[in-house]
Amino acid sequence: MSPITITLIVLAAMIALFIAEPFPIAVTAIGASIVLAYTGIIETKDIFSGYNSTTIVLLAGMMVIGSSLFHTGITDMIGEKMVKLTGKNERNIILVTLIVSCLLSSICSNIGVMTAMAPLVTAMCISAGFGPSKSLLALLFGAQFGGFVTLVGVGSNASAANAMADLGLTPFGFFSITPFGLGVCVLGTLYFTFIGSKLIPDTGYVPEFAKTEKKELNKTKATIAAVTMAAVLVVIAANFKAVPMHIAAVIGALVIVGTKCMTLQDAIKAIDWNCMILVGSLTAISTGVKNSGTGDAVAQIILNLLGEHPSTFMITTLIFFASAFLTQVMSNIPTILLFMPIGVSVAQQIGVSPYPIAMIITLAGAASYATPFAAPQNMMTVGWTQYKFIDFMKIGLPMLLITYLVVLLVTPIYMPY
Repeated sequence: MSPITITLIVLAAMIALFIAEPFPIAVTAIGASIVLAYTGIIETKDIFSGYNSTTIVLLAGMMVIGSSLFHTGITDMIGEKMVKLTGKNERNIILVTLIVSCLLSSICSNIGVMTAMAPLVTAMCISAGFGPSKSLLALLFGAQFGGFVTLVGVGSNASAANAMADLGLTPFGFFSITPFGLGVCVLGTLYFTFIGSKLIPDTGYVPEFAKTEKKELNKTKATIAAVTMAAVLVVIAANFKAVPMHIAAVIGALVIVGTKCMTLQDAIKAIDWNCMILVGSLTAISTGVKNSGTGDAVAQIILNLLGEHPSTFMITTLIFFASAFLTQVMSNIPTILLFMPIGVSVAQQIGVSPYPIAMIITLAGAASYATPFAAPQNMMTVGWTQYKFIDFMKIGLPMLLITYLVVLLVTPIYMPY
């Protein structure tokens, strides 16, 4: 049996188990990684390689900092004040969450934005008297929408620009992606607020970082927690090479514990270990898809389907959906790095500009909406909300179509072939 066949069987079985969920998602994901290792698709050392990553460290540090806002009493105060503005209306809170996360994620890491905003969003929902799961999923989608607005909005954008340079193209500038991103932000926000949020249930789950007794406001400790959070976000946004995001998060967590805003035991409890296990399990699955040649096979199918004289509509459609499909089961950066040389080659063969194709690959490769394991931040949100695989599909597949619509409409105007 070929590596591609084995990988597709494992993926199909994993997705079926995710949908039926006879076991926790983490058990299925790690089990699939073990099967991939013992069928020779990945090495045994790769099964748990995802846990030795800066993303895990970043999440742990930010969870501690975020939880400190609850422990010092500041989130209750902010939540109550925000609810006075939004009212006890879930749709208003979802809309505000989407807009703010869109804006922040256009210049900051989406994981950083999500871990910073999650405590405040949760506090708003608790103050308003309903569960935070829908609003936390809105936080995820808003952060993903915002990642399309500038070149630094998400790491895969910069990777796409680097891949273009390696292929001899002039990389996209800071705002090259903005017209597409604004379209995704506006339509995506309207979709999630008025349609998408009705497709999923309120799970009633409260994240680990918010599971603490209500604390009285301690002004001194609350100030330390708020300033620490702000300082860490500034460092993340500035993207200092000397102080990477995960180091900034750890320093922030050390400040929180060192100044006794939280005890060490409380800091350990604040880390959502279910979330960490889910995020760590993602890497092995992505590695298996890449190692097996599944991505290369998909790319070859595209070339065969396009033929010698494809229409621009056919190019846009096939390139977009192939990239978008693959990024639901493989990390977005490998997807983009795989498709970029293929896309440029296609452009050269049929005599069109490679830039719109490169943009389509950049956008589709980052459109990781439809599965829990499409991106680390998706897995993180599963840990916060307990949403199931089918919930992600219900709300994510229409969002893929909306992103495709934006690409289809904006490309001929802003970046024609």
